[in-house]
Amino acid sequence: MTVNGVRKDAPHLGLSMIFNERAAVVCNISPRYFAGATLTMSNSIFDNDVMVNQNKWRAQAFIGMRL
Repeated sequence: MTVNGVRKDAPHLGLSMIFNERAAVVCNISPRYFAGATLTMSNSIFDNDVMVNQNKWRAQAFIGMRL
């Protein structure tokens, strides 16, 4: 790689991984109504000069009616 006319070695590419997980539960309360919850998790790992872990969690609850 050449930067401003000076040849430099390209840096080693580190470890980069992204994991996505999902879970869901739905319960039938009666023949007409239902309720449930979902969970989404995301974990990112980036390893260049410094190891960086990013974790994100999101949970949602819902209730619904069949038409």
